[in-house]
Amino acid sequence: MLPQERQHEIMEQLQKKHIVKIADISKILNVTRETIRKDLYELEARGLVHKIHGGAIINKANNETSYVHRKIINEVEKRSIAKQAAQFVEDGDILYIDYGTTTLFFTQEILKKKGLTVVTNSLPVANELMAHSMFDVIVIGGHLRKNEKSLSGPIACRGIEKINVDKGFFSIGAVDIDAGYTNIHVGETEISRLMLKHSHRKFLMADYSKFNKVARNKVAAIEEIEVLITDVKTNQTILAQIEGKNTIIVVCEE
Repeated sequence: MLPQERQHEIMEQLQKKHIVKIADISKILNVTRETIRKDLYELEARGLVHKIHGGAIINKANNETSYVHRKIINEVEKRSIAKQAAQFVEDGDILYIDYGTTTLFFTQEILKKKGLTVVTNSLPVANELMAHSMFDVIVIGGHLRKNEKSLSGPIACRGIEKINVDKGFFSIGAVDIDAGYTNIHVGETEISRLMLKHSHRKFLMADYSKFNKVARNKVAAIEEIEVLITDVKTNQTILAQIEGKNTIIVVCEE
């Protein structure tokens, strides 16, 4: 059995049981415990699992939860971050607002601005703007992923090609000083990457729970983001490291 096949089976077992034991999985796959240990080290390096004594658990940064559920996780911090981020928006701006729950709260904070044009791949963001603003709204078409209520795929990518915005506002699934900014789903990751290239200024919003974690798909290197907006609970050491890569750090009070 190839390493990729073993690791796929390990991840399948983790999805079912949330924990695997080296002794058990070595018997199931008929390989040595040392072979399984090497597989777990590789999966951990990729940010997919956390090793524990005698086994591993799934990395929660790579466990998707429903949009509705995530809205209430760390909501106080997310709303505080969103309010701070909204201060960077000026009347008449052309914005990109990425998918996510923090970006929805950000959208609610900019409704009193005037003359905005907003590009988005998020249906909740588009619905919020449609219901409560007179802004010019451009929704990127594409494949709808119901869990995230977002649009991605080849059609969305083609739609982005001729779009340029003054400021892009992004949320993220995980932040690591070495791995950079990463997300779970490959489709939305590609859209975020493209819109970063098409944004003159780049802002990223992340609450404390996103740091020192790695998800599957890389959105950007640390130095690609101009302004990182977070909350007071975020680890100060990693913020200092990020600041050392020419990123402006904005820490908001709750």
